[in-house]
Amino acid sequence: MQVKVVKFNKGLLALRLTVVIACAVALSMATRGLLSKPRGMAYEYNAVYTILDIRGDGLRVVPVIAGNPGRGEYFDRMMVRLKPIAAINGTYFDPEYRTLGDIVIDGKVVQRGCQRQGIGFTPGGGIGFLERRGSRRIDWRGYESGIAAGPRLVRNGKGDIDVVRDGFKPAAATKKAPRSVIGATKDGRLILCVVKDSVDLRTTARIMLELGAHNAVNLDGGMSCALYSRGKSLDTPVVALSNIIVVVPRKK
Repeated sequence: MQVKVVKFNKGLLALRLTVVIACAVALSMATRGLLSKPRGMAYEYNAVYTILDIRGDGLRVVPVIAGNPGRGEYFDRMMVRLKPIAAINGTYFDPEYRTLGDIVIDGKVVQRGCQRQGIGFTPGGGIGFLERRGSRRIDWRGYESGIAAGPRLVRNGKGDIDVVRDGFKPAAATKKAPRSVIGATKDGRLILCVVKDSVDLRTTARIMLELGAHNAVNLDGGMSCALYSRGKSLDTPVVALSNIIVVVPRKK
């Protein structure tokens, strides 16, 4: 078992990373750390993540809508049904399980929503980060799949959080909750991360930066947080979900 300690740039946060899964196309780690507050107060948080190289490995990243319209579907059942390499919960949804962000499958927008930050995937394994400006909808041309959520957390290697710009109320900037995040490294590897303990968006962005994210978008969180990698659920929600994001082998 390999253990590595990584510190945040400002020296306030240390992560202890324990490798739990390693293979040719995926690297999964369980993360546990200690965040020291200025007055010496401290608390522990738990996070899990997986990093995958989806370029040239015959993999596809695609949103999946629950099999029970109007009622949602439990994450563990979806894993049995879909048998993905990795999966994370997707965008927000209302009490009737209608998605609140765009969902793109096979190059078509199958669901339209109001969320302003999106992540798209090309047939060649490329990852793009898109956004909705003003009244214009997200332009998904050139992407075979994608999903919109928010707010944006990381842009071009730096924290970029503007909840009002991204359609949320100002209180969202300081609210603490378990977080699910999707991002990409500068060289195009996919990052799926769940922070199990309640943290604010700023802390979530800092965690993603330390994981190597060059860009990152917040997904639905709270009780919806879910993460699966290589046959193991790293976080399983107790509530049914409206949609998830899966990494699966590309059909030949």
